[in-house]
Amino acid sequence: MTKPRRTERHTRPRENGLRTDHLSALGALVEKAFPNPGELFCHGLELLVQQLGVERAVMTRLGDLGFEAFWWATADGSLPDPSIHRVSEGFCPRVLEAPTRTLVIKDATLDPHWKNHSGWKTLGIRAYIGAPLRQTGKIIGTLNVQSTRPKEFSRAEVAMVNAMANLFSKTLEVETLKQELRMTRDALDLTTAVVEDSALECYDSGLPNMHYLDIWLKANLYLARRRGECMSVVRWDLPLSRESAKQLKTVADALRGEDLLVDMGHDKFLLLLPRTPKDGAQILLERIRARIGAVPMGATLWDPARDPDRQDFTAHHAVHRAQEALKVATGTEETWMIEDVPLQE
Repeated sequence: MTKPRRTERHTRPRENGLRTDHLSALGALVEKAFPNPGELFCHGLELLVQQLGVERAVMTRLGDLGFEAFWWATADGSLPDPSIHRVSEGFCPRVLEAPTRTLVIKDATLDPHWKNHSGWKTLGIRAYIGAPLRQTGKIIGTLNVQSTRPKEFSRAEVAMVNAMANLFSKTLEVETLKQELRMTRDALDLTTAVVEDSALECYDSGLPNMHYLDIWLKANLYLARRRGECMSVVRWDLPLSRESAKQLKTVADALRGEDLLVDMGHDKFLLLLPRTPKDGAQILLERIRARIGAVPMGATLWDPARDPDRQDFTAHHAVHRAQEALKVATGTEETWMIEDVPLQE
């Protein structure tokens, strides 16, 4: 009789005598193992448009307010029209009525179920395939292709849409896992900083410091890129005194909860305004200058739709552009200005 053996425990040696950060290592492995979801969605949707000969391929997500389109491709690269964004008037809600089946419409004008539907009457969608997107068994949206002309979709074409929907669903699940890992890691970073008594505020101003900024950026820029949201980045210099510190603290307390005013040290300050375009930032900066004085200010947008911001989760390039804008503002008669300054290598 064979004697049972104990399973060997797999261990990883310590590097330089230090304890391995397994959470960070796990996050790095997940990042390497899966492709950029944005590129995958772009290529997948464009492939559907090309192979099926339709005008549009759209991914929608289901939220508290109903369906909304969040990724799409068009045959001619044109800007999105109402058939993409007015999702609730299209056929997507009907996909939920039979979630185990793929909704296939070959010609809405000839089908008594669809000829009076707003998907055709209002949006002009004549042929359609809609498949559900799932996450842990729950429907979170749809993948659909749309045509303004009638189309006899073959079994292979319907199977292709279903296969792509399954791929996209798995990708969204992985993205959720990656986000949870990041949030867990960021929470641990913050906890570690507090436990180690690492000061997260500057003593003289009482404002968050650069260490706090690093933690804040990890949590906020990733989500901003997922949502396609721009962020205004503003720089100014102000000699720190008891009075100016009080004014800055008043400004910080009056900001929205998601905004952040950072003391960079050496009388340098950085303001981050998530989900704030240029016009909104101008109005807010006028109010700030009314409080702290007519100091020159330079600002730019961190824009996840453009390079180099797309992959920059430290906002390094945006901060550099804001600093360059501050130099321009300081060298003119303007008391402040907002300008996107080209990055100088």
